[in-house]
Amino acid sequence: MIPQFREILDRWFNRGFWVKVVLVVLISFGVFFISAGVIIKVCGEHIIPYYDVLDGDDALWQLYYYFADPGNQMSGKGGARWVGLVFSTLGSIFLSGILISTITNSFERMSDNWRSGFSYYKLKNHIVIIGTDQMVYGLVNQLCESSNKSIVVMTSTNVEQMRNALWASLKNKGDKNRVIVNYGHRNSEIFLKKINVAYASEVYLLGDTSEFDNIESYHDSLNVQSLTLIAKQCKAIGRTDRLKCHVLFDYKTTYHIFQYADLNSEITKYIDFHPFNFYDFWARKVLVAGRSKEGNISYKPLDYIPITSKDSEKFVHFIVIGMSQMGQALALQAAHIAHFPNYKRKKTKITFIDANGKVEMNEFKQKCGELFKVSHSTFIDADAWLEAELNAVGGKDEKFAEKFITEYHIADEYRHLVEEGDTDKDFIDIEWEFIKGHDHNPVVQRRLSEYVNDENAIITVAVCLNITHVSLRSAMGLPKRYYEKSVPILVQQRKTSTMVSTLNGEGFAEDYRKNLMYKNVQPFGMVTECYDLHMVSSIEICKKISYIYNHFFAHDNLAEQIDMAKANQIWNDTVTSKRWSNIFAAASIPTKLRCIGVSWDMEKPCDLGVLTEEQVALLAEIEHNRWNIEELLLGYRPVYENEDRDIDADITKKKEYRTRFIHYDIRPFRGLKTDNRGRKANEYDEVIVRSLPVILKS
Repeated sequence: MIPQFREILDRWFNRGFWVKVVLVVLISFGVFFISAGVIIKVCGEHIIPYYDVLDGDDALWQLYYYFADPGNQMSGKGGARWVGLVFSTLGSIFLSGILISTITNSFERMSDNWRSGFSYYKLKNHIVIIGTDQMVYGLVNQLCESSNKSIVVMTSTNVEQMRNALWASLKNKGDKNRVIVNYGHRNSEIFLKKINVAYASEVYLLGDTSEFDNIESYHDSLNVQSLTLIAKQCKAIGRTDRLKCHVLFDYKTTYHIFQYADLNSEITKYIDFHPFNFYDFWARKVLVAGRSKEGNISYKPLDYIPITSKDSEKFVHFIVIGMSQMGQALALQAAHIAHFPNYKRKKTKITFIDANGKVEMNEFKQKCGELFKVSHSTFIDADAWLEAELNAVGGKDEKFAEKFITEYHIADEYRHLVEEGDTDKDFIDIEWEFIKGHDHNPVVQRRLSEYVNDENAIITVAVCLNITHVSLRSAMGLPKRYYEKSVPILVQQRKTSTMVSTLNGEGFAEDYRKNLMYKNVQPFGMVTECYDLHMVSSIEICKKISYIYNHFFAHDNLAEQIDMAKANQIWNDTVTSKRWSNIFAAASIPTKLRCIGVSWDMEKPCDLGVLTEEQVALLAEIEHNRWNIEELLLGYRPVYENEDRDIDADITKKKEYRTRFIHYDIRPFRGLKTDNRGRKANEYDEVIVRSLPVILKS
């Protein structure tokens, strides 16, 4: 179908500024030459005004004087007067009217395009942020502080509002000159090409989920689709180095998939993939890094009273009120790091309190796969307990505890892993407790009081309710003993930490703060303070751990120093599940060091001397207990009894079973066996422990 003439004109007139100007000039002079040609051909040159008295100038030039200067109305007599009028009028229309208005309108259109985010620039080696999740404000400020590169933010929301909000949030107002906000959809190849994403130095793929209660159900799928399109563009331009892409996943399930499953090789060939999750990131900030740098908030570790002896009666008790995504992320992070030398005496305890506790418990256990088949867990129905108490005849029934407390132990198919006579049948060193009921339920309040009155318990409370004021109310409603003992209380806040910071006296002198009732309450979970570039940079430690293992397997000895160039290469070639294994191992280092009396801070690291054999033995056992949980959460399970015998008969089958996510070494530390290389599996735990001085150096 042939396009209509008007459609063709519309298409041309809505192109770039110079296309419009050239088109108007061509049309203007086309009209002039056609009109002049007709006049001269039909009427002759004598009809040109004053042609005879102007030294015989060319007739076309005489007509052009009228065309270019419409104000020139002097003309000869008769027909010459009408010719002058015609060409002056044409000049007024085309040169003074259409051309000038075209230029003016084009400038206005350029301004409108900029305001609306449709002004794109051919940038290279710039930083791209795709999407304007609320964490974008803190991220842009950190990028401005750490780099002098241009920052392109692409959003499908209102560009002008987003630009104004970004500019208002900048700490240094001069930085707004290099923050460019463009309009675009992350699943559109056209828009991604417009922002030159394939030429960027780094990409942060956030998505446009701007509010907690307005989250895109398809957010994660769109982010993966966008990642695929970015890889396609990198391939199209022949990019040789891999583009570092930090990808936000909203849902824990999706995020978990990318902790043990590799992306398509067509993507990983061009993309250095770094997935992250809002809740997981905050859990690591609070429990591993111990600070929110953006908000200048410090958090105590779970073992703020270090447990350094196998004979200690102390134990960490982490109480999480609310089984929200944040609450579950904190609990799982605690499970990764809270491993101590006295686990045979006292296990780390993680307690969940939630009004919908039974349903949430079942979903959580399903999500964690095999972990709860080898762990001790308890369910307490506090709501039914309270109802029974209220309806009891003759007062309080002492058997209520038996009626409403249910305990779960190791599954029958894994009992063969525990040695006969071992009192610790659930060989995982963390136990779980789930309480169904509101935190203000009297039964729950009694339990909370029992917990805080246990002198051996090292308690931390995290209130993880998604509604800010409800979270604060719950924290304020804890038994007073929690405040008297200065138990760390973490309160999730969605937008700002101002309310809690006011209550705890943040920023005031210590002499003033020590008299405040709520001095031990700390905010966390703010959307604008999530992403921490400093914490992301700690991936270097993970690369060192990967290098240590690789060197040991290749040379059968410990590395005396680390070649970071080679470490980067090894990391790039490491499968996703092994990368996460190294990340979890790195996260546990501060806890391990506290177990041997060493305080190490990421902000102020110190060199670690050579460890004694006693320290190595202690930490190796702790490392294996940590590794057991890591593998279970990554999707592996222990061997059944018949599988155990099958591998015992032919140790080479160990690797074959592992490809099916069945791991022979998930068992108690004392039950570890020799592998096909003639090494007892606990030697691999010792490798990482003995290498800590090398890993932490510098």
